[in-house]
Amino acid sequence: MRTISAAKASTATDGQLIRESGMFDYGPEAIAGILGTSLDAAFTIDAHGLIVDVNPAATRMFGWQREEFLGANIALIVPSPLKEQHDGFLRAFSPDRGVKHVLGSGQRLDGLRKDGSHFPVEVGISAFERDGRRYFTGFVRDMSERQRSEDCMRYFALHDAESGLLNQRGLAEHCAAPAEGRRRIAVFRLEEFRRFSVAYGERWSIATVQEIAARLGAALAPHETVGRVREDSFALWLGDDAEARVDTLAAILRQPYALDTTQFLLTVTFGLSCPGGGYADLLRTAQWACDRAGATGRGGINAFSDGQQQSTVLEFCIESRLREAVRHDRLTLVLQPKCRLADRRIVGAEALVRWDDPQLGPVPPAEFIPLAERLWLVGDITDWVLQRSLAEIAVCPDPAISVAVNFSALDFYHPNFVARLCGTLAQTALAPGRLVIELTESAAVQDVPSVNARLQALRVLGVGVSLDDFGTGHTALAYLRHFAVDALKIDIAFVRDLPDNRTAVSVAQAIVALARGLGLETIAEGIETEAQAASLTALGVDIGQGFLFGRPLPPPEFHRLVRQQIETTV
Repeated sequence: MRTISAAKASTATDGQLIRESGMFDYGPEAIAGILGTSLDAAFTIDAHGLIVDVNPAATRMFGWQREEFLGANIALIVPSPLKEQHDGFLRAFSPDRGVKHVLGSGQRLDGLRKDGSHFPVEVGISAFERDGRRYFTGFVRDMSERQRSEDCMRYFALHDAESGLLNQRGLAEHCAAPAEGRRRIAVFRLEEFRRFSVAYGERWSIATVQEIAARLGAALAPHETVGRVREDSFALWLGDDAEARVDTLAAILRQPYALDTTQFLLTVTFGLSCPGGGYADLLRTAQWACDRAGATGRGGINAFSDGQQQSTVLEFCIESRLREAVRHDRLTLVLQPKCRLADRRIVGAEALVRWDDPQLGPVPPAEFIPLAERLWLVGDITDWVLQRSLAEIAVCPDPAISVAVNFSALDFYHPNFVARLCGTLAQTALAPGRLVIELTESAAVQDVPSVNARLQALRVLGVGVSLDDFGTGHTALAYLRHFAVDALKIDIAFVRDLPDNRTAVSVAQAIVALARGLGLETIAEGIETEAQAASLTALGVDIGQGFLFGRPLPPPEFHRLVRQQIETTV
């Protein structure tokens, strides 16, 4: 029996014999057989570019018969734009260079069929000599199917699948091409798109974006383009007349949309970039302008300007400084006295926050509080105010003094709102009855069941609740009857016009009557004159607050004021 080692030795010897004997050297017949069954076209041409042989695949691929090929110039299958390049290639190789691979496979060119049609091919060419003459052999592969696949992949890489419009990448490529005139980008957003998509499903959203694509396709000029840059946002590549075109296109897009028998109206908000600049800058400023238009009133049109750019830079500066102030404890707490109108005694305070930045100077709360809400910093600010105010009231000379803290809707609807409140009360060891939560009327009606649950929890804790800015929102009396609140706060807008404005007097009188009927206390803010205070006292308002009784004070000064009141009473 042969061993494995013997078998290996025998195999090695056989291989050596094969190589030495050349028994597998391909002769003309073997090569002809291989070429005859190849799916790639094969051409043999002489040094003058004349075809001396072809395989069957060449006739199938290009449409000429073998007899038509033989003796013809290879330029027969080369499109006109490439013929000069082809002739130069043949001249580049002299007969004395020997057999050599002159062009590797993988060269992508265009081929020319007998019927005149072009198609993509991949060509590999080698040169050889026979009987002192130079020849070239070319293998040609039809790349039509691969080209179609590549074109398809590129199409989907640059287009939105639902609408067929350019996507953001495709739009960027399109806008990078040279264009005449100054270009601008307009971004428009469908405000209710996501809500409708959730309600009516994918079929509605696809039908809607396809309708948008159809409307714009019919309305856009040849030099204008549209792309879908977000789920609910589209960008328009416009010319010098961009502002007029936006008005026209907005009217088209605001027409009703239909799904089956149901019609929908969508609010469309537009932002227009300033002219000049690259695609990325234009898109960014257009999106910013669209966001600003949505913030000031959905459905509007806002054009970005140099003034807005300066305003944006300032906003970024304020945002950065505000983050720093919150992070490094650079805010200031002040307490504004609240007095019982009947005897003008201080019975409480409202905790307010102030921000005096070393670079920006004093920044009004009306500016930085909305900014804090947008940056999701308002929760941190409220927690800071709550902790500081409870700590200050805990050491107030009069243990009956309470403190009111404003809570935004973001604070109030936070899932851990009650737990966070309990934790802060526990840290300061302050009696819950000395804390009053001030909640705006508009925030109270955003989610009535959730509001009721939280208000009931506060009542169980013993924390007071005041409905702030009452009379300016849309609180239904049916809701108010069930809300667990302790006081209604008359807005400064009504107090300001007292006592001369009859309407203001009537509104204040109605609020007082409503509060009495529900067993609630009334508080008036913004009292600045004795006439206002006298009018409110006559109407039966319980508590007053305003510059007449004291400006917002640092806690030590507020404590001193309370201490003076105690000493005066004694």
